[in-house]
Amino acid sequence: MSVLDEIREIMEDHDLEVTLNKNMVIGLHSSVPIVLKVYVGRRKASIELEAEEDLRDVLDELVEAGEDIESLVDDVLSELRDVAIEIGRALENKGYRVELNLREGENDVRDIVEEVTEEYEEILEEELGISEEEF
Repeated sequence: MSVLDEIREIMEDHDLEVTLNKNMVIGLHSSVPIVLKVYVGRRKASIELEAEEDLRDVLDELVEAGEDIESLVDDVLSELRDVAIEIGRALENKGYRVELNLREGENDVRDIVEEVTEEYEEILEEELGISEEEF
């Protein structure tokens, strides 16, 4: 089994929607559009976390439906971090030098969550006269 196939299998075991693209494996989470990207070189691999372009739209819809998006996104980020660590260990066992570059992507996702939450709170305040304390 190739390294890319092994990565794909780990992602599929965690219910990620997987795409193979040359030397990259992309795993999309089913709950919200956040992906785990694994770039594989000769003996080096890099694992990154990234928000898809439509994350903000999906979060807008979820918050309007009354979902706790902060909790949901925290759970997704935790799951993806666990998958990244599992993939990293599997690659290290095969002799790869692995870089986990998750923090920047996590921070970007959290910034989007914060923006969506603040916008929704402002809308509620303006339209319904509900203040933050009443949430």
